Amino acid sequence: MKHLSSRSDLDVDSLQVDVATVTFRNGEADAVVSFRPKGSTDPASAMQIRYTLERKGGEWVVKSRSEAGGSPHGGADRGIPPGHPPIPESPSGQK
Repeated sequence: MKHLSSRSDLDVDSLQVDVATVTFRNGEADAVVSFRPKGSTDPASAMQIRYTLERKGGEWVVKSRSEAGGSPHGGADRGIPPGHPPIPESPSGQK
């Protein structure tokens, strides 16, 4: 949550955040985290991100992240869940 709260492009208070799985190993951990708009029960509004964490001092910090399993945003129109922050276009014009 500390990592997510540090992002200026994300309103953590508007999201339901659930840790789906965590696997620990020698000072690192892999976690799959599910995000959906608060109050939503529509499975299509959820997305999952896989985080690799590392133990630093007394806390776990995000080392890297990637999309978990296929398209995290669903199907047509990129399937971005309601309330998701805008995704800026890349310099090449692709999102």
